[in-house]
Amino acid sequence: MRFLVLDWQRELDRARAALAAFVRAPAERLAFVPGATTGVAIALHSAAPSLAAGDELLTTDHAYRACRNQLERLAAARGLRITTVALPEPFDAEALLARTRAAITPRTRLALLDHITSPTALRLPLEAMLAPLAARGATVVVDGAHAPGQLDLDVGALLARGVTYYAGNNHKWLCAPKGSGFLVAAPGAPALPVVTSHGGSPAYGPPNRLHAELDWPGTHDPAPYLATPAAIAAVAAEGGGWPAVLARNHALALELRARFVSALGGAPSGARPLPPDTAIGTMAAIPITLPPGTEPLRLEEQLLAEGWEVPIVGFFTGPLVRLSAHLYNHAAEAEALARKLAALGVALR
Repeated sequence: MRFLVLDWQRELDRARAALAAFVRAPAERLAFVPGATTGVAIALHSAAPSLAAGDELLTTDHAYRACRNQLERLAAARGLRITTVALPEPFDAEALLARTRAAITPRTRLALLDHITSPTALRLPLEAMLAPLAARGATVVVDGAHAPGQLDLDVGALLARGVTYYAGNNHKWLCAPKGSGFLVAAPGAPALPVVTSHGGSPAYGPPNRLHAELDWPGTHDPAPYLATPAAIAAVAAEGGGWPAVLARNHALALELRARFVSALGGAPSGARPLPPDTAIGTMAAIPITLPPGTEPLRLEEQLLAEGWEVPIVGFFTGPLVRLSAHLYNHAAEAEALARKLAALGVALR
């Protein structure tokens, strides 16, 4: 109780300041949340009162399923229409921008965009996508779950370009404990918790009302939040500083992809080109075919049971294997994984 009453807010504010400096966001507008999915939920909950029946919501067909579910629930509750922009295949940033501009109408009031898509590991041209949405005054919610530690992230610059809410995770590429994410709300944007707790009382909590409302939504263990600065520092120390970490992991992701494709016999005749290097952060998704009757999740579970940790993504365009590069990975793992998958009947698509 001594810690919770006397030390907790000070230590949380200290951790917040370190994280805000790392992602270049205003600390006074940043709150820790258990994960990006919760952050997106808070953002949509906060934006909901400004939406009316007939308004349009914009997203892409590569949106994270959990966040897409939230968007669909919001649309059903308020009589809204969802416009889904199909990402071009093969991926082309300029074509995506053209499709996005064409999908925006006078009724477009909110957009949910990924910074890096989860199933397909694509870095979207977020900065360029913001301009036509900002011109309409649309609320923009960014699911940045994979961006911290994959990209040289500048949330403050994105807020200046028109992002209203930015949600990210600390437990992925920053290597903080599970249950540590964040939400940044632009100045003036409402940030209403999905769980109203003591901070809903004006006299309770710190003077910063965003922090008072979001810092303590109920009893929870704050350790993952408080450990985030140590995680950021540890990865930097291990990798020679974050610029070196980002450069090394990006190069490794490209090498892993190239080696994996080569070890499985190269891209089959007629296969669509893989995304350009500029669309890759520190992970890459590769189309594959599975043996008849094999479900992606079942294959992933089998691999985990046998000591192989790699996502086998069941995507609507076909199954994918998603390769990730961090400081504990090395290039030869690509060939080893390819041999393992080939032995299980997996091939390139």
